[in-house]
Amino acid sequence: MLRVLILAALMLPALAQARAQAGCEAGHCTALGQGDLQWDASLRLRGMYFDSTRFGIGGSEDGYGLLRALGSATYRRDDWQARVQLGVHAEQGRAGGPGGTDQGALDVQQAYWRWQGQQAWLQLGRQEASYGSSRLLSVRDGPNIRLAFDGLRLGWRAAAGTLDLLALRAVDNRPGAFDDRSEPGAHLWGAYATSAARRSGQWDAYLLDYRRDGARFADGNGRERRQTLGTRWFGQRDALDWNVEAVVQRGHLDAATRQLDIRAWTLASDTGWRWQQAPLQPRLGVKLDIASGDRDAGDRRLQTFNALYPKSSYFSEASLLAPANLVDLQPTLDLQFNERLGTQLGVQLAWKQQRSDAVYTTPAPLLPLPGSTGGARRIGTQYKAETRWQASEDWLWQWQLAWVDAGPALRQAGGRDTLFASIVGAWQW
Repeated sequence: MLRVLILAALMLPALAQARAQAGCEAGHCTALGQGDLQWDASLRLRGMYFDSTRFGIGGSEDGYGLLRALGSATYRRDDWQARVQLGVHAEQGRAGGPGGTDQGALDVQQAYWRWQGQQAWLQLGRQEASYGSSRLLSVRDGPNIRLAFDGLRLGWRAAAGTLDLLALRAVDNRPGAFDDRSEPGAHLWGAYATSAARRSGQWDAYLLDYRRDGARFADGNGRERRQTLGTRWFGQRDALDWNVEAVVQRGHLDAATRQLDIRAWTLASDTGWRWQQAPLQPRLGVKLDIASGDRDAGDRRLQTFNALYPKSSYFSEASLLAPANLVDLQPTLDLQFNERLGTQLGVQLAWKQQRSDAVYTTPAPLLPLPGSTGGARRIGTQYKAETRWQASEDWLWQWQLAWVDAGPALRQAGGRDTLFASIVGAWQW
């Protein structure tokens, strides 16, 4: 890891000068044959501290460092392009060794071919995909290794809006070099549509089919097949902004001794008001999330909501809770000190939606917290402060701090108060 950091430090000035000379928005461009070739790179360093991990349930105080280094080449010619992105990911100091998304030798992060017509487009190969507000499908930027998929996407653009068709399989990250493969027994198929912008806002509508082996819930484990139907209304009018999403899920879980019918749902909103002319341009917001939980472990139904592939920082950069069996209320205050520096302060109050179900934690896929089934509903209160500083055209710094005051639902499982702190330095060429 140290050798990678030294090499990156030596390369940064030369790369920045090359971009300035080439006049590219990112990376370095050069003509090649009938098209042009663009090179770009990024580096992210992240230090993280937990006291303790997993609320102290099977975890303890831990601090470690993460390194992500990505480099890509994109060749464009006429109406098509081909992109290859390689990545190296390293971890240092984590108790018990690296997690599944922490470390990997040189491997293919993305490798796809894309055709772009006047209205339609096709993208085939290994690729990242993010839709809407990343509640269900994101690039998972918080963990060290970003989420990628193998498959294809077909899109259509018109005056009324956009329509994307998906046939994807998540990539299973492995520690060796060039050994990442599509996750066996998993797929994500579906369609995602977005309306054109209007003063009354925009609408998303989507239908997704999800399958995964080895799914784990408090009510049972097994092969999960889940259909997700959702809609989102979002927009901004003057000082007011809003983002409201409603989702229902149907399907089945094939457990070892029985089949459970899936009947789940969620409702999420983020609404805010910003005073543009006031000092620091404050934005006062309120987030409300309700994600269904399982009502009765013996009724042959699974009512726990699954957010599929959500962003890890769903509620905060601490990524402690997953949006399943949860009622969450979070007032926030955003302050913009200048065009490069901003801070968000927030308080999250969290309860279980159903007492009989568990508390679920990240990472995706869902993971029920041992000993949290039944009993009290109140999970606890989380206080957070997150600051973002765009130090230069190339460098972005982030500081994140969170404190969880553990409630009865965590304490009955052996959990306790938790402190989280993180610093991130990201460089983009």
